[in-house]
Amino acid sequence: MLLHGRGKTPEEKIDLAARFGNIEGIRWVVPEAETPGSWYPGRFWDPRETNEPYLSEAVARCHQAVLEAGENGRLAPERLVIVGFSQGACLALEYALRHPGEVASLIVFTGALMGLPGSDWKATAPPSLAGLRLLLTGSDMDDWVPEENSHEAANLFQELGADVQLRIYKGRPHIVSEEEIDEARSFLNWIQMAGGVRR
Repeated sequence: MLLHGRGKTPEEKIDLAARFGNIEGIRWVVPEAETPGSWYPGRFWDPRETNEPYLSEAVARCHQAVLEAGENGRLAPERLVIVGFSQGACLALEYALRHPGEVASLIVFTGALMGLPGSDWKATAPPSLAGLRLLLTGSDMDDWVPEENSHEAANLFQELGADVQLRIYKGRPHIVSEEEIDEARSFLNWIQMAGGVRR
């Protein structure tokens, strides 16, 4: 499942899916925000109430798309992957925290935890995210998601038991680079070899 960023359309996310190339056995589901181009109105670091009820509604839309992708339970979580960029990446992390166990893999292109800096995210997090595989990318020069926020998200998910791969790219602007696509392709191929996605 692909979650678009702010100002992006599902069609543009389909273009991103095409950059992955021909990975056999994958079907893409691309939900759209209720407000075109925006899952929530503020920035990820705003007080959570600033982005409500839009954030919760976005998580609900995401869950409906997960159910669709999983064919209402026919496919196991190990067969489901959420891919998000920017605002969609923040939503992917939020979804995993609110719906643990629904998907087994996340590819988060430049995402962060929702809420004020220094929030106690662990206090409201699920007891464990063991079994979740997370590829999280960021940059030391991203104007929208500072590097420290990438580390913060990676650290929380590691503390909760997720298998986290964090990649920080030097000088990369707010885009999905070809290096990140290569990393994500390897990540998806690894899931296939491990039996998570039917080949």
